[in-house]
Amino acid sequence: MLTLETVADITEDGTLTARAPKAPKGRLRVVIVIDDAPAQTSRRRLPDLTEFRSRLGAKTYPGNSVIDMRAEER
Repeated sequence: MLTLETVADITEDGTLTARAPKAPKGRLRVVIVIDDAPAQTSRRRLPDLTEFRSRLGAKTYPGNSVIDMRAEER
């Protein structure tokens, strides 16, 4: 058994659309549980690590330091 967590859209006619990238392909038996809480559609931002990095004596990056650091590495 494989457990996936994703966000689905349900239309007025009851059609459910969801993405399951890690699921095996083909016709499968599925069980759907609908959470009462609304789906969070905004992307989670990574924390700004500038102050933490400066205390360690490491080079600081403005804004979202993890993304800025990775961009510089490329």
